[in-house]
Amino acid sequence: MINTFLETTNMKNNRILIISPIIVLLSSIPYLLCSQTSSGPLIETFVKTQSETIKYGALAIERDNGYYFGWAVDCATLEEAQKKAVGECAKKGGKCSVVLSFSGTCCAAYRTSAGKNIGIAFGWGLALTKEEADVIAKREHLIRSYGMAAPNISYMCNSPNSGTMKLIYNATQEITSLPGEEEDY
Repeated sequence: MINTFLETTNMKNNRILIISPIIVLLSSIPYLLCSQTSSGPLIETFVKTQSETIKYGALAIERDNGYYFGWAVDCATLEEAQKKAVGECAKKGGKCSVVLSFSGTCCAAYRTSAGKNIGIAFGWGLALTKEEADVIAKREHLIRSYGMAAPNISYMCNSPNSGTMKLIYNATQEITSLPGEEEDY
């Protein structure tokens, strides 16, 4: 019957007949998804695919001398990010620990002091953009440095589409200011 119909129609109608089964199949996808139980294969595949896109990042510094620092971004796990950041910092000569860890699409900025006080005051920030993260890093540095400038900046960003931004750990409250008094600097 279809062959007879195809022979008597023009080319434009043939395209509609060929496409129409695809449209029927596509329109049935919501029904197929809704008809699955929570343990059905379609939903498990969807959840697994979504969780695989989340990426993690971390910043590690030597807390006594912030000149030594290391980054990690776009890591598959939080543990991988933390280990990589500490390793990068240690390669530079520091005894480092993680001060910031995060996941998702975002950027982190790190600021340190310049001149004779290089590295002894620092600040970091996390935000959706590097510019917003830098504003936070500058503010945190000013709190710890008795108002000294922080011209040294470094930043890293997780890739786009790597999940919703989430702050996992922030050591800001653990490090309040420079050692000593303001007149020491």
